[in-house]
Amino acid sequence: MKRGLVVAAAMAWVCGCSGLSKVVKAPPQPLELTTVFVYPVALSGAEKSAARVFELSQRSLDRAVAEAGDKLAFYGPTEFKVTKPEVDNAWVASDAIPVLLKAGSRPEQGAVLRVSIERRVASSSMQTESTKGQRQGATASEETTWLVRGELLHPSSSTALIELSGQVTVDPFQVPPPEAEWDPAPQLTGLLETIVAGVARHAAGHAVSRPVSAASAVVFAATPASAQWLGAEEDGGDALQREIVLQNRARLMAPGVTELQAVALAKRPPGAAVVVGDGKLQPGDVVLTVDGAPALPHALARVRFKGAPAELEVKRATGATEPLVWP
Repeated sequence: MKRGLVVAAAMAWVCGCSGLSKVVKAPPQPLELTTVFVYPVALSGAEKSAARVFELSQRSLDRAVAEAGDKLAFYGPTEFKVTKPEVDNAWVASDAIPVLLKAGSRPEQGAVLRVSIERRVASSSMQTESTKGQRQGATASEETTWLVRGELLHPSSSTALIELSGQVTVDPFQVPPPEAEWDPAPQLTGLLETIVAGVARHAAGHAVSRPVSAASAVVFAATPASAQWLGAEEDGGDALQREIVLQNRARLMAPGVTELQAVALAKRPPGAAVVVGDGKLQPGDVVLTVDGAPALPHALARVRFKGAPAELEVKRATGATEPLVWP
């Protein structure tokens, strides 16, 4: 087997996917990564609205931070732009390099996490007959298969450090899980998070050793309105339907919140909502900006690498907006 190239056998996945395949390639020389840029999720065969891309991209970011946020700084698609998606080298295809340099890192210390999702649908029908052989009608069904691929790319060396892929087929006759009430594709979400976690863990193995502050006790979640930062529009349709869409997104962005909490989150402005507080920040607050930039959970997670407190603008649950030095 060639050095640095490992093709792992498919791994069983408890959520019903057919297995994961993994390809790993060693970089030309040891890396000292500090930063990972998460591309907007690429969708094919499924809804491609800006809102849906935001939902899947933010879930990816949240999972990556949970897995490797103590070693790497993660940036999301609302913080940099992919201007040439057809170009494979991310440093050429996007404006990520200025963001990386501004944060004090070198180009070779950055990597890109790229996720693609494909939806395939197989339709079938079954003819029913009476005991006398007479046709009585037909029943039709659709079987959906989601294919997900996650890649960790190192643009400076043109190396695909890891590719992790898998698929999950949704049984149309199976009772939907409870989260299907607010998640249009819970099986996809589960597979997506599994793959992103695996890619993030691999990235952490290439991270540079550096000082890092202790993790905050605060739990943040992107508010539904934050999707507008990726170009989503919620103006069309019935007012009640819009409210339901926002409440469903709130539960998708903040797994575990109650229905009442989702109702409240649906009314909050764009930013990082505080789900669990620490004294300075209270549940119901929304962090609007961090050091002058729009705030999302992964941006607040990067504060631990700063070496100094951050300046926040916070919309309190009371409606007042005030500055706050945090943590």
